Amino acid sequence: MSCCDSSLVKIVNNSGTAFTVTASDGTVGNLHDLDNGTTIADQSNASGTAYSSGGTNGNCSGYVTITTANGSYSLTLNYAFTAANNRGSCPCTASAQDTVTAANYVATAVATDGSSNGTASTVWTITTQLT
Repeated sequence: MSCCDSSLVKIVNNSGTAFTVTASDGTVGNLHDLDNGTTIADQSNASGTAYSSGGTNGNCSGYVTITTANGSYSLTLNYAFTAANNRGSCPCTASAQDTVTAANYVATAVATDGSSNGTASTVWTITTQLT
């Protein structure tokens, strides 16, 4: 088991509109609980957990694509967690992610590394900027 297993991937929606998860996948390892069709209402959040799998050296990464309720705009939110070595040892490092924008929707990420016995996290917050 990797130190990065059960790392948090959270999406906080403060944008003024609802979003729906339209795609999610672990490109390295697996992502649980942020499944297609998950609705994230305005002023609420949804979260999932990332896990490594065999042959990933304890690492896990992937993405979640969310789309506005009317289907007009999508944001693809990435995450990546890296174990301290190829045996999956602690600490787990969360990679910083670039800001993602679509129209006036802005998603910013806060990546927090895990401690010697804690999991890492990536928390995306979606807001609306004035145009």
